[in-house]
Amino acid sequence: MRVKRARTISSHIKLLTGNDKSLTERPLLPAQRLVIGFLAVITLGTLLLMLPVSSNHGWTSPLVALFTSTSAVCVTGLVVVDTGTYWSPFGQLVILLLMEVGGLGFVVGATALVLLGKGRLGFQEREIVRQTGTTLILGGQSSFVTRAVTLALVGQLAGAILLLIRFIPEFGLIRGIWMSIFHSVAAFTNGSFDLFGDYRSLAGYRSDPLVLLTIAMLIIAGGTSLLVAEDLWRHRSWRKFTLDTKIIVIGIPTLLILGTVFIMLIESKNPNTLGNRPLGEQLLNSFFHSSAARTAGFTTWNFGLSDDRTLFFVIGLMFIGSAPGSMAGGIKITTMAIILAVAWSNILGRRDTELMRRRVPQEQVGQALTVALLGVLLIVTIALTISLLERARFRDDFIKVLFEVTSAFGTVGLSTGITPELSAPSQILLIITMFVGRLGPVTLATSLSHRSQSKYRFPIESVRIG
Repeated sequence: MRVKRARTISSHIKLLTGNDKSLTERPLLPAQRLVIGFLAVITLGTLLLMLPVSSNHGWTSPLVALFTSTSAVCVTGLVVVDTGTYWSPFGQLVILLLMEVGGLGFVVGATALVLLGKGRLGFQEREIVRQTGTTLILGGQSSFVTRAVTLALVGQLAGAILLLIRFIPEFGLIRGIWMSIFHSVAAFTNGSFDLFGDYRSLAGYRSDPLVLLTIAMLIIAGGTSLLVAEDLWRHRSWRKFTLDTKIIVIGIPTLLILGTVFIMLIESKNPNTLGNRPLGEQLLNSFFHSSAARTAGFTTWNFGLSDDRTLFFVIGLMFIGSAPGSMAGGIKITTMAIILAVAWSNILGRRDTELMRRRVPQEQVGQALTVALLGVLLIVTIALTISLLERARFRDDFIKVLFEVTSAFGTVGLSTGITPELSAPSQILLIITMFVGRLGPVTLATSLSHRSQSKYRFPIESVRIG
């Protein structure tokens, strides 16, 4: 009895003094490790970009370096300085590497290094890969990482070879090779940085199908997850495809077509964008911007001159994004599909959420609604805050502020040109938005607190709706 009492007293002392190892040595949650990993890469990128060797103008201010590093790691593409003229070749190389790490995902890159080091993944590494949404199950991540890295490199190499056809005659051998590699990586990873100077993006190639279609295909490929590609390759039968694959296969072409038609209808009357252009060029540019709008920020005209209706429509595309487990941002097509399925099932009076003759688990319904709601709340809050901070400059341009914030959240990179003009506090808010948008509101929230199941349930009581 005395021994037990002594042990009890000892345990209470440890608890009160904070010396209980069970409390102080808790392992980090996978989501927490994911957040820390991204922060580490962003910090390293910031330090490198601050160095005089990284720019053509000596030392770079911490804010500019931090904004650029965050935008590259989060594969967004929003910039506060012109990439092609401000950064030196070394700085551009740093940006390329940051896009590569961020595009493949810090998790995939880190686990690939683990594979090279010890030949296998531990439980924690596997759980982190699962947390990113690249796979729904806990096993098989080792081979997944290898295939993901291989597919990404092959895709980028193929894109670079096609771009060589245009860029070597224009820029010469060495410069042409570098331009091809950089923009292929920027397109496939959806990073959308460009080296053409003066914030022009691809304006000089608006009549060039080779460049625009190559970039568009790289963007679409980067926005489609490896799991979907594998499912299509293995089964080759609609009945055998997973529900996830079916949603992506239908969703991506649907959004591409809707975006192309809407942009062409509105901007064909706008003399600052597509007006007075040949029909074929209008169709090409409309398709290109429909491809870029959900995931990458390449443009062929100054988007600040676009019709407000186009800006509003593109905001919706940027918010949705593309496939989960891909290079793309946004709330993802599958999330939007579940939300629409919830609404339709309720209209029909069905108890379960049904989608393509399948019942969606209630847990995923809650997750989809949470992601969308947190995303909307974040975008609205940040946009309103920036509009108040910048009221002297953008009093009548709230749509542009909303566009910029949504682009940051969706890690798209499309811009109306106001980002370089924003004050330091507003740019810091965009940095936070890019970071949260890349990791996802739910991942970031769960990284800050442990999830616990309640040991009891409250009584049910209905409330009035509508």
